[in-house]
Amino acid sequence: MAVEVAPPLLMLAEKEENAEIREFWDSSKGVTYTMNFPELVGKYCVGVGFPGWLFTADEQGHMNLFHLFSRTLINLPDMDMLQGFAFQEELGCDRITYVQKALLSSDPLSSTDDYVLALIQGYPRTFAFWRPGIKSFTSVDSTIPYCAFSDVTWHDGHLYGVSFMDNIVILDFTSDYYSTTAARVIMSQIPHRVACSNKVYIVYSMGELLVINRDGCHNFEEGDDSYGVKQFRVYKINDSSYEEVKDLGNRALFLGFSATLAVEPPPGCQGNRIYFTDDCREAYFCMERGGGKDMGVYNLLDGTIVPHYTGQSYHKLTPPLWV
Repeated sequence: MAVEVAPPLLMLAEKEENAEIREFWDSSKGVTYTMNFPELVGKYCVGVGFPGWLFTADEQGHMNLFHLFSRTLINLPDMDMLQGFAFQEELGCDRITYVQKALLSSDPLSSTDDYVLALIQGYPRTFAFWRPGIKSFTSVDSTIPYCAFSDVTWHDGHLYGVSFMDNIVILDFTSDYYSTTAARVIMSQIPHRVACSNKVYIVYSMGELLVINRDGCHNFEEGDDSYGVKQFRVYKINDSSYEEVKDLGNRALFLGFSATLAVEPPPGCQGNRIYFTDDCREAYFCMERGGGKDMGVYNLLDGTIVPHYTGQSYHKLTPPLWV
């Protein structure tokens, strides 16, 4: 996403009591807003990169895009139409969390029939996309070796997906032939040290394709909540080469259990910072209180971490996330 995107709000976890009431933390102003959303009760939610928009799923496998401020609801094809979903159920995995990441190419309120929704789905973290008017999802061939995606971003008619297999996959939506059902796939090799990490994120910002490594996310054993961020490293990708970025200037990154954003921070937020939320999915269902522990603000200049939200907000299904 580009730096023009507004800094997101932190949507706090659903509470057991008054589940219809959702709270939103504004990190730039230090205030919490409260709104009533019966549409979100019991739903699995993921931030998709545009203010107010959420991807949601329920236990029956119904999926939607929902806009918090206008309450616009867009119905998506059901989850069982995603490639590999049946195998996920055979493994006994929780169907509601089959979609790991979601990203919109543009705001559906301003481009009602000209946007792309990209999904990273379950095992083995394959990639699918959907466009308005299409009755099913299109999946990137799961037999190719670079399909274990970690994150995805959009820029100028292209989706960029970063994998755990040392590759950036580029899906080209600029061709008229590919504009309705499919996309051209391009592969770019990147050094193993860039992609090899506990978590890998990708974002396009100010003419630069950035890959971000997050260490400490997977240091988790059942019953042990000592996992947590140790370090972030940011790399600028140039075709098959890279260089480490140690100064983001007046940019802040927002990442975690949602689409990755790069924004110009307003008063109250700071540049050269990474605002992160808990992204250790393995811990959500194993910990009694759920996910929500590993959140904070990472200073890229000196490696220090301070909290952004100082309250407690935990959930096994949807911990706090950027919206």
